[in-house]
Amino acid sequence: MPVFRGAFPALGHLPALASDPLGLDRIAEREVGPLYWTDTGFGRWQLRCLSPESFDLFKNVQTSSDYVGETLPDLFGRSVITLDGKPHRHARSVMGPAFTPGGLSAARVGSLFADVIERHVHEWIDRGVITTLASTRELVLALILRMLGVPERDLDVWRRDYEDHMLLALGVPLDLPGTPRRRGLTAKARLDERIGALVREARAGSDTTVLAQLSRAKDEHGEPLADAELLDNLRLLILAGHETTATVIAWLIAYLAESPSLLERLQSEATDVPRAPGDLRAFRFAEALFREVLRLQPPVARDARRAVVDLEIAGRRVPAGSIVAISIELLSRSPRTYEDPDSFVPERWMGKTAPPTALELVQFGAGPHFCLGYHVAWLEVVQTSVILARALRARGARLALDGRFPRVRHLPLRHPDASSRVRFVRG
Repeated sequence: MPVFRGAFPALGHLPALASDPLGLDRIAEREVGPLYWTDTGFGRWQLRCLSPESFDLFKNVQTSSDYVGETLPDLFGRSVITLDGKPHRHARSVMGPAFTPGGLSAARVGSLFADVIERHVHEWIDRGVITTLASTRELVLALILRMLGVPERDLDVWRRDYEDHMLLALGVPLDLPGTPRRRGLTAKARLDERIGALVREARAGSDTTVLAQLSRAKDEHGEPLADAELLDNLRLLILAGHETTATVIAWLIAYLAESPSLLERLQSEATDVPRAPGDLRAFRFAEALFREVLRLQPPVARDARRAVVDLEIAGRRVPAGSIVAISIELLSRSPRTYEDPDSFVPERWMGKTAPPTALELVQFGAGPHFCLGYHVAWLEVVQTSVILARALRARGARLALDGRFPRVRHLPLRHPDASSRVRFVRG
């Protein structure tokens, strides 16, 4: 299989992957076919798979997700994202029920979220101009921490430690005072101490909060998660649920600011606020916006698996041990699945009567590692869009871009330009 042209010494294809991975994939597909090797920097090779059958790799029948934990062990620990087989089934069995519509409804997560979103949205309008991504990051982190039972008065302390904890994503091995790894590990220890205290309090009570459900849950054999596993997974929940959803909401706000007709249509259905997962189906256009933003602007543009046996993909042999990258962005823009795939057309979702297919949900992964937080993200994004539409109408304000439509940035996740802003215009 070919190594695609354009690699730089040491950096390999990293500059192209950081600037336009979708463009790289499309050029490579035309020139060399659906399989090609890339050096993701400093000799870290990945086989990029562009054929439709790449979706089957998510099933983890002949592939594994364990390389994730090997890449960033300090960040992910033994969380569910790093596991396969029996350990993974155990963790999913324990954690899954809390994140179902029933579990979220029992915890009254929707009402909690709605109150937090209302405060943030009205603060945005009062400010007049917001830096979009920074504001949505602040909102979503508050939602996740409040869902875990963090008191509102403590959010700033948790936020600072979370930001330092994220330094572990850099993967810098040097552990000396002041280095990213030392700061990240110190913040991780502080987070674990506070999360542990919340878990002990929740476990001793009789509440049905998400944290209480997780702290008392057991699998079908009566086995709970060990405390260390629970801590790893709660940290993962903060990490995975924060950047991704904040990015989706930031893109959604940009589209509403760019196109007043989208906001008008959203306002026409925003007669009430959804306060439980069961309410979401009544907000069809808000759901369509959520799904179309995810399709066109997926925060996680690619995923990867390690081949545990020799594979055959697109008629070619892929040796065991290869890291095979799956382009979620390319699958999300496939003309085989979508008409006019590069255009933002939320109406494409409006006529559907069946739930989205597995391929249409690829932005949340697939197979055994399908995102646990799918229903949480759906709730957060639809609630934010509806509450924003209602607040703008009540305040006699409209949205406008403060400059051009945001450019795409690809690292660490795919997101809008961090400097992009929107204005709230009165009258």
